[in-house]
Amino acid sequence: MKYIRGFLMAWGMFCWIPCPYRKWDGDARSAQLAMLPLIGTGMGIICCLIWWLLAAMEAGSAITGAVLTGAYFLMTGFIHLDGFMDCSDAVMPRHPEMEQRQRILKDSNVGAFAAAALALMLLVFASSWITMAHTFTPGTCGIVIMIFTLSRTMAALNVMMCKPMATSQYAAAERKENGVEVTVAILIGAFVTVAAMIGSGWEHLQTSPLAGAMCALAAAVVTAGSALLTGMYDRKKLGGMNGDISGHMITLSEMFGMMTLALLV
Repeated sequence: MKYIRGFLMAWGMFCWIPCPYRKWDGDARSAQLAMLPLIGTGMGIICCLIWWLLAAMEAGSAITGAVLTGAYFLMTGFIHLDGFMDCSDAVMPRHPEMEQRQRILKDSNVGAFAAAALALMLLVFASSWITMAHTFTPGTCGIVIMIFTLSRTMAALNVMMCKPMATSQYAAAERKENGVEVTVAILIGAFVTVAAMIGSGWEHLQTSPLAGAMCALAAAVVTAGSALLTGMYDRKKLGGMNGDISGHMITLSEMFGMMTLALLV
């Protein structure tokens, strides 16, 4: 029941699609983070269903890219984009003092770095969808689902395992041993990654199954690696982990993961 409550809490907080049951349980906070990867899995499945529908309608590449980009970020409720933009304003300028970077992070105004970073990210993300628009296959869909799952797996692990910022909501919460929740998040990410590799390899069984599996593996490495590096850099610049950094990690790693997939398909 704890993980069911955690999943529903994650759905209600990190997904714009209405949740049928919304009730906050402070004791299930760590389970909420452990279930965050499944939210990415669900969003990936919905995006792929939309992609299948657009492919069946023979929609143009530009329309497909625009609809899928808009649908995905709309499903997130733009919560991760908010963290992405806040962190872009805070860590991209060369401010020498950490206190100044932390003040900028908390500032609700949108700066030039956030606007520029958002434009570039959306350009790469939409271009990736446009590039893949007419290559709809179950194997490619599996890799997309994996990217959205892995990005949230890395974010959840960083929140659960890394020292929080003093001003973070996670600092006020009671810090408990959450080894089980960490294991659950890792298992979800690993299961979806292995499934994507097997599915992509099976899809190319008659030609080159190893190449198909390596495509999924490459996207997984880039997604997880870029999330890890983003988290490390942000924590160094800001003095700890918080929700904005997790949004920055999710958004950037998905951008790089989708770009890698578009280059390989």
